[in-house]
Amino acid sequence: CDSLTSIVIPNSVTSIGNSAFYSCDSLTSIVIPNSVTSIGDDAFGDCDSLTSIVIPNSVTNIGEEAFSWCDSLTSIVIPNSLTSIGDRAFYECHGLESIVIPNSVTSIGEEAFSWCDSLTSIVIPNSVTSIGNFAFSYCDSLTSIVIPNSVRSIGDYAFSSCDSLTSIVIPNSVTSIGNWAFEGCNSLTIYCESTSKPSGWNSDWNPSNRPVVFGYTIE
Repeated sequence: CDSLTSIVIPNSVTSIGNSAFYSCDSLTSIVIPNSVTSIGDDAFGDCDSLTSIVIPNSVTNIGEEAFSWCDSLTSIVIPNSLTSIGDRAFYECHGLESIVIPNSVTSIGEEAFSWCDSLTSIVIPNSVTSIGNFAFSYCDSLTSIVIPNSVRSIGDYAFSSCDSLTSIVIPNSVTSIGNWAFEGCNSLTIYCESTSKPSGWNSDWNPSNRPVVFGYTIE
């Protein structure tokens, strides 16, 4: 629907199906009512003109690639009702500058924020236990990040090619780090609460040989 600029979804709707508004190139805004509990795969994918969206607290599930390729999306409010951010949910949202993840979220899916190259800051809450493969790869504007002590695993290439990332703090709770997690992070210093590399961290977790400070005290 190339000319659709706005839509109001009525309170009778409880779910937005897969690809419901996919490639609606002129859609700039949308109001989702509190009756909606789920947003399907690709529901708003490739909506190039969508600048902002508020997801109500009724939504418990956001599908894969739900907002991927929304190039004009600069901000989004994620509700406390959400427990996971799906694979590629915000993939290649080039205009997304910041996001706050609520304490209800326990997992961040594969490539969830990959290629969000305007993203300068992100707060990962203490509820998150896993960060998926490529979750923040190619986030070129991200400068620093603190991993909370709830996180147990960081996936393959999770922060790869984050060229502006200068520091990351990894707590003792992280028992698994995948292949090439920090590959191409050429400005990065890694601060680890652990006094040495845990056995569960892949041998290629730091292939670019970025400086690592073990025994770092997290304030």
